[in-house]
Amino acid sequence: MVQKQTLGQILIQKKLISSEKIETALRIQTGSNRRLGQILIQMGLIKDEELFSALSDQHGIPIADLSSAIPREALDKLPRYLCKRYGAIPLGMEKNNVLNLAMVNPLDQAARSEIESFTGMVVKPFLAKEKAVLQAIHTSMPITFSNVLHPLIYNRTLKFASVIILALVVSLGFFAHREMQLEKYGTISGAGDLKVFSNHEMLIGVEGKGAVSLIGHGPYAKGFYSVVFKNAKELLTFVDEKKEVLTKEQYEWIQWVANKNLSLK
Repeated sequence: MVQKQTLGQILIQKKLISSEKIETALRIQTGSNRRLGQILIQMGLIKDEELFSALSDQHGIPIADLSSAIPREALDKLPRYLCKRYGAIPLGMEKNNVLNLAMVNPLDQAARSEIESFTGMVVKPFLAKEKAVLQAIHTSMPITFSNVLHPLIYNRTLKFASVIILALVVSLGFFAHREMQLEKYGTISGAGDLKVFSNHEMLIGVEGKGAVSLIGHGPYAKGFYSVVFKNAKELLTFVDEKKEVLTKEQYEWIQWVANKNLSLK
């Protein structure tokens, strides 16, 4: 069995680089997951086209020609999302159920297996640059409703949309509940022992368990109230006496503040 040549051996054989420079690049590659070809290009020792030619010879994989128009019947064999996922695009079809496929990484067996399973065809890989494949996908496979509603991705799209809708419903519910709470209970603020309740054009202030202040405007009386009480009981007695000059909302709110938030002792 003939042993397959390494990339370095092919580049040297093509007289594109010296063995000394290959050794230097291999030492740089040690301990990293970078490919030798990538390192050689970054070092300025070879060009993209030279690397592609060497990789094609090494693996016996032809180089894809993406300059020509791709037949629609070939493009229809794969959805756009799979092409994007695997960096691949159909080039055409041959006899005996063969699909010619341009791939950024034609050695990706998992990608080839899934595409073969999806299409029911035998994949014949062609080597292609990532930029060229992405450009071909962009120009030859625009996003359409058929892509979005494809059976394999419809469930994913539906799930995503459901999550968005649920999030919107929860958000709207939260804000609606917050608005209802503000309308009914108003706001509560304070600093240290001081706590201030505000709603319906009225303020109730209390410091610790001390005196309670009521400041506000009764719509059926002139001017503003500004009254201080020893405790919440005195406040409730006062508002019962002045109930006729308060709105129903004001009266119920003061009752809520006094009974639920203040000490009645």
